[in-house]
Amino acid sequence: MNAPMTSQPLDVVAACLKRDLPILALAYRNLRRFVPMKRLHVITSRRDFSHFEDLLGRDVVLIDEDTMIPSVTLPALKVIPLARFSQGPGWYFQQLLKYQFAFEKPEDDYYLIWDADTIPLRSLEFFDAKGRMLLTKAEEFHESYFLTYQNILGRPAKREFSFIAQHMVVQKSILREMLGEIERHCPGGENWAWKIMRNLRGEASNRFSEYETYGHYLKEKYPQLAVFRELPWLRRGASECGRHPSGTALTKLGEKYFYASFEDSENFYRRTGRKVRDWLRKVEKKFH
Repeated sequence: MNAPMTSQPLDVVAACLKRDLPILALAYRNLRRFVPMKRLHVITSRRDFSHFEDLLGRDVVLIDEDTMIPSVTLPALKVIPLARFSQGPGWYFQQLLKYQFAFEKPEDDYYLIWDADTIPLRSLEFFDAKGRMLLTKAEEFHESYFLTYQNILGRPAKREFSFIAQHMVVQKSILREMLGEIERHCPGGENWAWKIMRNLRGEASNRFSEYETYGHYLKEKYPQLAVFRELPWLRRGASECGRHPSGTALTKLGEKYFYASFEDSENFYRRTGRKVRDWLRKVEKKFH
């Protein structure tokens, strides 16, 4: 007898730096417990493979970030002449890498993007009984993400809510279709990844979101294939129980939340500082 669609196992894809490996190890333990998973695929630097194998074991698939997208590497992105971009290349790079997995094993049409600093706390399903994808809604809003969306796809997103929820089930064929549209819409002979990076818009430090872009494309073109759900989850898990939570602490969080993010506090405050500076620049521009 075939397993029900609600429990269909998925390849899980995460992009991870070595510094976030301890959190990913905790996430991996709970992914195996709470998520219908085939294998975890981790995109990282080849020089750190041995550290990931030591902590995660050899059942995890490690992917070299520098060979995944033709012509796209972190050093190549760092030379893009973009204002307030010096801290951002790695942040964009990991988003592009997670998209590229849509070209791996095309016969298997679904995968799950999972943020490496996020730990599942309860059982999660990603399809309903009709086989529709379950996408979690969020509340963030960053104008620059939607200015870029319109620029790379030629039309505005019909925003009702956010898709920045630390994870997303992806239908590869639809994502490949979207990336093909970007390649056709944006001039030049470069691939979709470079066309995204060449066509960022807005005044914020961060101007593109893989979650918002794919989520709103799916919602616009294939709403019948998805259900947009609400789940209680915690963004600032580190503020509740530190960056290295115990099993007891995670069990306690699981009484209230389905999953929790344990962002690096230094990076969190750096991003917050950039958002404040961007806001102050807008205020100054408005009054001068």
